[in-house]
Formats: sequence, structure tokens, C-alpha cells
Amino acid sequence: MARTVLCMALTLFPAVAVADGAPRPVTLQLNWSHQFQFAGYYAALEQGFYRDEGLAVRFAEHRPGITVEAEVASGRADFGVSSAQALIHYQQGAPIVVLAAVFQHAANVLLLRADPDLPQDTPDPTDLVGRRVMLPTAPPPSLSVMLARHGVRATDILVQQLTGNLDDLIHGETDAMSACLTSQPHALAQADVPLLTMRPADHGVDFYGDCLIASRRLARTDPQLVDSFLRASLRGWAYAMDHPEEIITLVRERYAPGMSREALRHEARIIEDLILPRLVDIGSMSRSRWERMAEECRTAGLLDRVCPLDDFFHTPAHQRSGWPDQGHPHLMGTGILVAAGFLLLALWVRSRHRRILAKSRQLERNRESLRQVIDLLPNMVYAKDREGRFLLANRAMADALGASVDELTGIPESEAHPDLEQARRRLAEDRMVFDSGHPVVTLEEPFRHRDGSLHWLQTTRLPYLPADTGEPAVLGLAVDITQRKLAEEALRKSEERFRAIFNQTFQFTAILSPDGTVIQVNDRSLEQLGRHREEMVGKPFWLAHWFEPGSGTLNWIKDAVLRAARGEVVRREAAAIRADGEPMVMDFSLKPVRGDDGTVILLIPEGRDITLLKRTEAQLRGLNEELERRVAERTRNLEQAKADLERSLDELNRTQEELILSEKLAALGGLVAGVAHEINTPLGIGVTASSFLADRVAELDAAFTAGSLKKSDLKRFLADARDSSASIQANLGRAAGLISSFKQVAADQSSELPRLFNLHNYVDEVLLSLGPRYRGSAHTVENLCQDVELYSYPGALVQIIANLLDNSLTHAFAPGEAGHIRIHGRAEDGNILFTFSDDGVGIPEPIRDKIFEPFVTTRRGSGGTGLGLHIVFNIVNKVLGGTIRLSTGPGKGTAFTVSIPREHVTETDKPEREA
Repeated sequence: MARTVLCMALTLFPAVAVADGAPRPVTLQLNWSHQFQFAGYYAALEQGFYRDEGLAVRFAEHRPGITVEAEVASGRADFGVSSAQALIHYQQGAPIVVLAAVFQHAANVLLLRADPDLPQDTPDPTDLVGRRVMLPTAPPPSLSVMLARHGVRATDILVQQLTGNLDDLIHGETDAMSACLTSQPHALAQADVPLLTMRPADHGVDFYGDCLIASRRLARTDPQLVDSFLRASLRGWAYAMDHPEEIITLVRERYAPGMSREALRHEARIIEDLILPRLVDIGSMSRSRWERMAEECRTAGLLDRVCPLDDFFHTPAHQRSGWPDQGHPHLMGTGILVAAGFLLLALWVRSRHRRILAKSRQLERNRESLRQVIDLLPNMVYAKDREGRFLLANRAMADALGASVDELTGIPESEAHPDLEQARRRLAEDRMVFDSGHPVVTLEEPFRHRDGSLHWLQTTRLPYLPADTGEPAVLGLAVDITQRKLAEEALRKSEERFRAIFNQTFQFTAILSPDGTVIQVNDRSLEQLGRHREEMVGKPFWLAHWFEPGSGTLNWIKDAVLRAARGEVVRREAAAIRADGEPMVMDFSLKPVRGDDGTVILLIPEGRDITLLKRTEAQLRGLNEELERRVAERTRNLEQAKADLERSLDELNRTQEELILSEKLAALGGLVAGVAHEINTPLGIGVTASSFLADRVAELDAAFTAGSLKKSDLKRFLADARDSSASIQANLGRAAGLISSFKQVAADQSSELPRLFNLHNYVDEVLLSLGPRYRGSAHTVENLCQDVELYSYPGALVQIIANLLDNSLTHAFAPGEAGHIRIHGRAEDGNILFTFSDDGVGIPEPIRDKIFEPFVTTRRGSGGTGLGLHIVFNIVNKVLGGTIRLSTGPGKGTAFTVSIPREHVTETDKPEREA
């Protein structure tokens, strides 16, 4: 609001007009090269504020070997942008006057290389002792005063001539360097260089920064010209502070095209903190503060003596109307009104005594309410006298110092503050307000709480006149910015990580503005392309030397930038030249980056060196062609070999089927031989019994014929006849049973049809048929199958038992050894688990995994074919629809576990089953 009123007031004064009506040319000498530091003057020119005042302003950039003060004093420039140097030159006799203090704080700082021996929060000037410090020929007064106040003499440090090249600090050519807070710390941060910043204001030296000056002759002979220039310039600064982005664009387009938008934004933020447009009128200054600055320069040895500053200040037109220097016309009216008020109060005092008392009580209540409101504020609020004693403190202030409000009132902060050095520094900041009579804003200051935690405050100190004492005081309003500080530090570290990743990326990478201007380039691009950063940054991408020059190169790059700015992703292969002059093929892409509102805010070009890949692709094409030729030839050979193999396989399958049939017939033949052997015994007994009976009949017939037959002979014959008949009948019955079982087993073995049968009974019949194979040995075979029925293929089961029994008898036992074979069978979940086990030697490990393969045997020389278990495997899987599993180990015997469905019918046998 103050800035707006100032601008409105300034515009009410008449403009300077020359006799012929043409704008009057004037020159403004700058104290540095073009940048945002002079944004207010650019804005005044661009917005026509100078034109409105009848001025045509030319800006003169700073040149080596000149001083702004000398240029202005000599008349070569009408106005100049100076600093506290103007005060030094004035004291040394230069005929100059100061018009306005645009920067309330100086931007001069010392940049220090990060060193473990230095404090990492706020380094002290005494830390510079014995170190190399780069300073200009005429060091900024604020830096000289800061060093002198801390007892650091020129002989205590190694002074080097300032080159202005930041590389001297980066590469360790110096330990500290005089710099400008607005730009150089940011540039070093962008280069990822750890540094510390030493600001004079942090050490009690707060000088004005950029000031407008003119010659004393011009101020006296043409004060209206000076007033016009001052009004337009301050309007320009007000506009620049309200429209920073617009002015940044103006600076980049007309004055400093090489500066990035990011760098200018950073400079704008710092300059706003130096100008304080929200707290003080732009350009305002205090004579007492200039006098204090002069005295401090004398104390530091920069001046031999201090001359009066009567001729140092320009008096604006509104102060040249006959009023006192500090006069304000409205004060007389105010005084009259106050006097009238006291008169009325004296007249009414008696009649309104009670009401006044009531009002007093109300005011006391209001005061207490205000006290409570202040205590509820989360920010620290305090008032102190010049000696630093608390006149007022709110609850937040008292809590931070670990005391109550009453305990804090009346004592110096140094008695309550846990950090005496911080308390002294804060007292120095407070006294600056007493000395200058103007507000002082400390953007960042450390503040240690009573609990030991370190906080950061942004403190505004205001001149304050308590109503109860009338003695000047300072009112402090401190905002805890610790969280913001931590967030900024986190952001800085995030930026450092991004920068490290950005620079370590193997690909060629850059950042462009939407119009194609190069903002940043990673180190990989610079190294591989053999370029310096200044050759690329700030230039249009099509002029940044990324690609091999050609007739169409500029056109396609410009087109790519336009398309990417519209939101497209552009990708193509492009030719480039390496740093060693070798050609390179690059896989290039240009991608848009969108902001929160969806608009394109940045463009990201990326390039990947695919030269080796392209060469490899060419080689691969040749290899592929050769490989395809060889593959075609090999395919023909393989097709021929495949045909030969199929014929051999067919022959092998036929041979295998014949062998399997032979095995089955051999098994059937063995079954016949065994049954014949079994039947021979009962038939022999029957023949013997019948022969004996025939002999006895003949004897009885002879005795009967001879008439010698006795009753006793007849009894013996009848007994013998009964025994013989019983023997014949029993043995013939046994033979009939054997023949019946053999017929069933033989029929099942030769049949391929399923039927319903009892597992236990059927295994008994099979073992009866196979009995001759093992009964002549010491081996025993047990049928432990449960009494369960299943519908399956009994012939297949015969073949399985016969082959497994032969396998055990042949391979499991040593000659003369008595082995034990068990056959288990039970129903489980709709399946039959059938286990055939022996306690023999087990199956050797080398052939376990292939035991079910054809022609695998350990007795090939003894007549073994190696087909027995292969036939079992095929029968279980293909005929019975089950699985077979082997379990064996050295000395642990062998067990074959067969799992088959309890009811199993193949597709071909289903109709018969259903019928």
C-alpha cells in the first residue's frame, strides 16, 4: 500500500519538458553488466515512465577502469547506480548527491569454500585469518567494516586481486572471494560446488545497497530534471517488483540473452529481499543511518574523518516549499486538533468523570484482551529498550527462552538466552533500529531455544515508542522459519541429487525452454561434443552445435522444437561430430515436460551414441545373410536326416513290438510249463492210487474165484478202496482246479478286455500259476492284498506281476540267498495302490533314472533283454491309465508302487462295459 501511495504521489508532480518538446537525453551509468539488478530502470523505460517525464534514458554498462562516482561527478553520466562507495567518494570530496537508497541492504558478500574447519551455519570473519581472500582494488565498504569490527586486519589475511572468475574459487586458487549475493552464489550452487556465504548483515554491518546518485551541480542547477528521473525510476522499481516474470522476459530478450530464466528468477527473489517493497517505501533512506555508516567507515580506517552530510542528500520538490527539512504541513493541523481536544477534555472532565472511569476500566480490559491475543500468537513478539531489556514479551518468546512472561520482563535477553553470542548479535540488530530509525528485516537468523534446539527466525524490527514511558524502543516480530529452512535445504539437496544424476547420465541430455533456448547441458554432452557450456547455454538449440552442420539440419531441428512445444515427442537418428572429429550417429529424441496446468514448460532433448550399434547392425546383417544361407543348407540336410530317422524309428518300433510279443509269449510259455508241472503231481498221485486199487481188485477177484475170500479180506479191500477213491477224487479235483485257474489266467493274459475281479483272489490265482518259478528256491512270496474288487484289465495285471516277479528273482538276490517278496494292494480315493517289493540288493544308482527305458539291464550277457520293466511301464500308463514309481536303495531292496483307477475302461471298451 505504501508503495502504491508513493507512486500515485510522485505522478502528481509536473514532468520535465524541454523547450522544443522533445525528450531530454540523459545517461544512467550502471555499476555492473546488464542483469535483473537494474530491473526497475528497464521497467521505467519499457513502460514509458521516463517518457512521461520528458526523458530519453540511455543505459551505460560498467567498463573496467571506471567508477560510477567519477563518471557522474565529471558529467559524462547524468545519473549513476552506486552503493556505499558513494559515501566514501563524497567524504573524499566528490561533488555527488544521493537521490534514493533502492536496496535497503547491501548485496556484497564473501563466498568461502566449504572446509571442515569452518562453522557450517554462520562462519565468523575471524575464520578468514591466514586464508587467501580475493578482493577488488576498492573493496565494498560493508566487507571492510565487517572485517575491521572483528579485528581482522589486511595483514592477517592473504589478499589476492579479484579476477571475477568463479573458477578460482571452484578449483581452489583462493579460499574466499568477494561476490554479489544476487547471482554468484546461485551460479556456484548450479555447478554443485559446496560453499559458505558470509554476509556483513549477519555480523552487525547493515549498509545500504544500490543507490541512485547525481552530480551536485545537476541537482542544484536542474532539480526538476533530477526529480523527474527519480520519480520515473521509483515507479519502474514498483512495477518490476509487481511484475517480475514480465521483467525477466524483458531482460532476457533485450539486455542479457545469455542468462537463464532460472538464474534471473533467483536474482529477482534476492533483490526483493534487499529492497523490502512490502515493508518500506522504495528508495526511502535515513540520514542517521548514512551518518552511522560514515562513522563505522571512519572507525574501520576507510576515512580519516567524517564530514557533515548536509550536501550529500538531494531534497525532492515537495520538500523545497519552505517547510522545515523534516516538516510535514499536516502536523500543524494535527497540533491544532490535539489542542482543541485537550480543551474540550478540560471542559468536560467534571461532567464526564464517571464515564471516563468506565472507559478506563474498559481500556484495561481491552489491554488485557490484547495481552491474551499477543500471547496466543504462534510468532515471537517482544519490545526492548536500547540496553536490550525486555519491555514486553509474549508467551511464545518466553517459552523459547524457558521463562515466564513476568520473569522475562525487565531483564536483558543475554540473561535468559542459552547462547550468549546469539544474544549479543540480536542486540546489535536491535540497536540498528535505534540508530537508523527505520525498520530492519533479518531474513534468516539462528535462535537457540532453552531446550538446546536450533531454530531459524525471520525477524522484523520496528521503531516503537511505548505510550507509558515515551522512551524509544524496538518492537520485534519473529517468525519461525525452521520448517521452511529445512524444506529449502531438502530442496537444495534434491536439486543437488538431480544435478548429479543429470550430469552423470551417460546420454547426451539438456534442458530447453519451450522456445528452444538451451537452459542447461549435462557434462556428458560437453565432453563428447568437445564444447564449452557457454557455447551452448543461452543459445537456440539449433545453434548449440549438437549436430553435424548440413543444409537441412537447422530446419529439422526448428521443426522438432515447434512440434515438441505443441506436446509431441520427436525422435529420429541424426549425425553429429565427436570431440576427436570422428562422425557419430545419434539416436535423438525431444520430449515435452508439462506443468500442473498441462502446458509445456520445458523441453528435454536426449541423444544416445549408437555409432557402434549401427556398425554392429551392419555386421549382423552380413552375418544373418550368411547364417540364413547356412541354415537353408543345414535344413535340407536335417530334412533328409529326419526322413532317415523316421524310417529307422518305424523299424525300431516294429522290432520293439515283436520283442514285446515275444516276451508275452515267453511268459505264457513259462506259465504253461509251470501249470503242467503243478498238474503232474496230483495226476501222478491219482494214477498211483488207481493202480493200487486195480491191484487190490485183482487180488479180491482171485480170492473170490478160488473161494478163499474171507470177511476180513473184504473189509481190508473196502478200506483200501475208500482211501484210494478219496485220494483219486481229491487229486483229480486239485488238477481240475489248477486247470481252471490256468485257463482263466491264460485267457486274461491273451485277452484285452476288462472285467470285474477280486484283487486278493486274482493275485492268488496268478501266484499259483507262477509258483514253479520260485517254489524250487528258498524265496517266499506273500500276497498281502486287501479283499477289494476293481473293474480293469486282469491280463495286464498278470503281465505286471509276472515281469516284476521275474525281475526280482533274476536281479534282487544272490545265488542261494533266501529272499522275501511282498505284494500289497489297497483301495484309496477311487484308485488301487498296488505295491510289489523285495528285500534284495536294490537297483544300482547309475540306471535308476532310466530303469523304465527299453533295453536297460544289468544281465544282458545272461539272456536279459531289458524290456521287462519297459513293458510294465507301458502297461501301467497306456493300458491301465495309471502311474508307477520306483523306490530303492543299496541294501534296502526295491519297491514298485503302481497307482491305477479302481474302475478303468478305455474309449474302445466303453460300449462293451455299458452293454
